[in-house]
Amino acid sequence: MALTPVARIVKPRGFRGQVWVTRYRRGFPPFDRGSAVWIALPSGPETFTVGEFFEYAKGEVLALVGVDGLERAEGLCGMELCLPAETVPPDAEETFDADAIVGFEVVDRTRGIIGTVVAAVERPAYWSFLLETPAGEVEIPAVKGLGVGLEKDLRRVRVDLPEGYPGLPGEDDED
Repeated sequence: MALTPVARIVKPRGFRGQVWVTRYRRGFPPFDRGSAVWIALPSGPETFTVGEFFEYAKGEVLALVGVDGLERAEGLCGMELCLPAETVPPDAEETFDADAIVGFEVVDRTRGIIGTVVAAVERPAYWSFLLETPAGEVEIPAVKGLGVGLEKDLRRVRVDLPEGYPGLPGEDDED
């Protein structure tokens, strides 16, 4: 069976075997109680059953049946959680692989080409693009409010930045 990574185990939570996880897509997978997940261990994939999953402001917590202590939880840190490939929906057009977007040119609606993506950084609530511009490095949050859109086939990120956006050439970022 082909497996697709959907999340990463980040670190243990407490001493009962719960772990912090980071899902690769917001809201997917749901990690329902009793559902099966696979962990890509160095020795090969191992099947686990979800005992509990919850989200709150600090992050996402997963409890797996049979992982009942800190030592076992620590041994899973850095491992990927996987699902059968046929159950994982394809990425939406708006999604992107952070590594694949490096090198995309960034085009503002009114300014034209403003720079090139040198990194994509995951922030707690959104992704952010780091751009190399003629004036230096600029960070642009990848949020709809700034008109961010991807044109994968053209290797381009579209934005609609407000007048006076800090760090852009010719922009006055003083109040």
